[in-house]
Amino acid sequence: MELSRAQRRALEAIADTFHPGAADRGVPDAFLRLLVPHLRPAEQRQLRQLLALFGAGGFARRPRARRESILLRWADSRVGLRRSAFHSLRKGLLLLAYSLRDADGRNPAWDEIGYPGPLGAPPDATGPPLAVSTPAEDVQLSCDVCVVGSGAGGGVAAAVLAAAGLDVVVLEAGGAFDERDFDGAELDGLQRLYHGGGTTSSDDWSVSILAGACLGGGTVVNYTTSFRPPADVREEWARDVPALDSPDFDRALDAVCGRLGVNTEHNRVSAREEKVRAGLRELGWHCAEMPRNVRGCDQGRVCGYCPFGCALGAKQSAARTWLADAQAAGARILVGTRAERVVVSRGAVYGVDAAAGAHTVAIRARAVVVACGSIETPALLRRSGLGGPAAGRNLRLHPVGAVFGVFDDEIRPWEGTMQAVYSDEHAHLDGSYGLKYETTAIHPGLVAAALPWRGAAAHRELAVSLGRMVALGALVRDRHGGEVCVGRDGRPVVRYRLSGYDAAHVRAGIEGGARILEAAGARRIVANHARGVEYRPGRGDRAAFMAALDHFGYGPGALLVHSFHQMGTARMGSSQRESACDPDGALWGVRDLVVCDASTFPTASGVNPMIAVEGIAHLNASRLAARLT
Repeated sequence: MELSRAQRRALEAIADTFHPGAADRGVPDAFLRLLVPHLRPAEQRQLRQLLALFGAGGFARRPRARRESILLRWADSRVGLRRSAFHSLRKGLLLLAYSLRDADGRNPAWDEIGYPGPLGAPPDATGPPLAVSTPAEDVQLSCDVCVVGSGAGGGVAAAVLAAAGLDVVVLEAGGAFDERDFDGAELDGLQRLYHGGGTTSSDDWSVSILAGACLGGGTVVNYTTSFRPPADVREEWARDVPALDSPDFDRALDAVCGRLGVNTEHNRVSAREEKVRAGLRELGWHCAEMPRNVRGCDQGRVCGYCPFGCALGAKQSAARTWLADAQAAGARILVGTRAERVVVSRGAVYGVDAAAGAHTVAIRARAVVVACGSIETPALLRRSGLGGPAAGRNLRLHPVGAVFGVFDDEIRPWEGTMQAVYSDEHAHLDGSYGLKYETTAIHPGLVAAALPWRGAAAHRELAVSLGRMVALGALVRDRHGGEVCVGRDGRPVVRYRLSGYDAAHVRAGIEGGARILEAAGARRIVANHARGVEYRPGRGDRAAFMAALDHFGYGPGALLVHSFHQMGTARMGSSQRESACDPDGALWGVRDLVVCDASTFPTASGVNPMIAVEGIAHLNASRLAARLT
């Protein structure tokens, strides 16, 4: 994106205000080169206008204290657009300030933190035996089934359909990466493996969204947590989709867990999780081992880098399991190939029109499986004029309220098993609605972007304490949803606002998380709130901490919410008015177009959704295979 001199000076001054020295280290250039291209055209225009406004106001000429005051006024503004602008710049620039490497492959902040940086891929790393291709010219292909998406849903569907003797073509918009590429570099990993380079957010930037976008999808970057859908959630789902609480679904879940090797034998508790476990035991709260889809996981130094791909090949991702099975049965896999629309003729699916760079890819198929995730699936359906009024609605995000605890002793939270223990102490705050307490490995860039910013010095002091920090998340089963729309450019736009009901559960999770960390001995506890609400046990009390949160509120731009799970935007149901798919996962009114990802969930799963996604995909794809054969 080209900027005028005034706009560029404004961007450099904003970067330096957030993090002194950022401009000299190339953060503004990296922001324009790496992050801005992920913005929609309308968002890029808004960014130019914003920088022009700052440039015209002489922001770059102001003293640092005055610049900080201006940015904080935007952060605390009653005007939503100003808060959105602040957070879009804050997240991107601070992410880069703590993850961008210099010519020597280091970041100056890492030495202060004690962070070792990328570990590098093991010298003997070998990738899964997948043969993939990217069309280098305009092509037309024919097959029995075109599967759009290669993650938890698409991978399973491809394997089931190919095993039934059907000719399958898999389309993946992202690239193909394997153990040889997984060196643990945070910024590179986000750019290569995540939707929007790891910067995807809701339209007002109040919810940060992490979703996989590569061959294997979220299964490549997730934290290996492998919960089956809870019994009460299955009962709820079965009101509209009886099969989801049936022996058929049980068998599908068994098949999935068997193929992934789900177990609790790789649960060595890391230093950060030992703090959480100690706090839970001190309080007398529930604590249990996490089921994980790993084989031969070292649960040590390398394991904490798993969000950027498992360098050991221990994570049983779709690339290592289902896609390998599909290809062994004859499936073809195209990467770097984005589906533009599903083609329908006379009420029946006809194929998929896609693009690989400048080249057109026309797939003619007897059936199509859509499995590109709860953000891209409704966008594809809407671009195709399909799905009816329910397509894109009912978005659930499992909003996470986080609490950061700083301890006296060294934690090194970037190391150790990704997730070995969890707590369901508050899983049933209201019937089947409540939250899960989980922690995971954390790295400088994403943490710096997640921490509240109330001035450069205060933010830096908190960020460099990362080596002694535990981030504890309260993953909320949200009852009310948002939606995914499509902009004029055809790209998805996520709209989501926390309802009062769900915000109350996030609040309960923040208070519960603070209690756990305090019981574990944390010396400082910070909420993920834009106002920088915190307290120091022994010198401040939790009641005042919660009162401050209640005073500032939990609205957009106040609570800094994260989402690791997106669900429900093409949900299965018994009514075409309320759902996009029928109880078999087939799109209403279109023959042989089936959805096989988390967008089919009738409501939020309440647990990490991978096993439920794969179970539903196994069920829906098996039915489709039976019809086609």
